[in-house]
Amino acid sequence: MVKVYRNVEGVTEYWEAWDDSVDLIFHWGRVGELGETRRLPLSDRPRAVEAFEQEKKRLIAAGFKPLLPEHMAQVVIQYKINGMGSGQDLDKAQVVEDLMNECLGWTGLGNCDGHDFGSGTLNVFCDVADGPASEQIVIDHLQKNGQLEGSVIARRERIGDESYIVFWPTD
Repeated sequence: MVKVYRNVEGVTEYWEAWDDSVDLIFHWGRVGELGETRRLPLSDRPRAVEAFEQEKKRLIAAGFKPLLPEHMAQVVIQYKINGMGSGQDLDKAQVVEDLMNECLGWTGLGNCDGHDFGSGTLNVFCDVADGPASEQIVIDHLQKNGQLEGSVIARRERIGDESYIVFWPTD
């Protein structure tokens, strides 16, 4: 997967490409929005590779570049669990990771970076291009999929920062 960003007059745009073994998929738009998608069949691999190379040149010329990890924010979704956790907690972690990869990926915001659990909590970690823009998207997607209840969700402005801002629950 290739994912690049640029900021134009305060608006962050994303562009990404990956193959799903059937198609080469291009996806682009404004961070926080679903954007647009174009698919090229990998059955015509030379055409797909040529299109990718042309897009890559165009994007570099237009100022797109990868977002370095130290410039990304982090969203942490936390649930209380019993002790060191159970198989059900591991299943929940996988469900929440998949949900976050879906909603953050398709809005250009980022991806899930894994989870940990034990000592009474399950934490799911997400690296995001824009912390504030991710808040409502994360809340809405968890609520829509029945995973919001019992969660505490916070973000920190940069990966490695010590302080978190809790944005769910609002009280």
